[in-house]
Amino acid sequence: MRFAFNPGGQVTFGASIRNPGPWPVTVTGVAGEGGPGDRLVFKIARLAVNPVDEATAVVFDPAAAAPFRSIRIAAGTELPVFVTITIPDVEMAPGSGLFFDDLSVDYEVLGLRRRQRVPMGFRLLVQSANGYVPR
Repeated sequence: MRFAFNPGGQVTFGASIRNPGPWPVTVTGVAGEGGPGDRLVFKIARLAVNPVDEATAVVFDPAAAAPFRSIRIAAGTELPVFVTITIPDVEMAPGSGLFFDDLSVDYEVLGLRRRQRVPMGFRLLVQSANGYVPR
């Protein structure tokens, strides 16, 4: 996915977090990259999820998404998430870009806390057409 560089602007995209394991997991947090929140290039402004119900099919609908909270994902199912990021206000050379292609997911399984980088299945690229110099 490619978006135009717009300093301080926001971009929303959808991704899916799948639980391929044999036990349910509880997702407790999601970040746009693997580092601590104060060192991320892209700050998450909003995180929303579609309700997960083992009795129905997974719905990937941004209109039905609710603000993120800790949520359980059954074994073999997935959690649709919608992430709104804020584009950093930095200097960009013409034609350059910033990107990421995975999410850092905090979760609990069998009472143990874990963090794992989960591939999104695509690369999110924010690209500068003409460059930008912050004021």
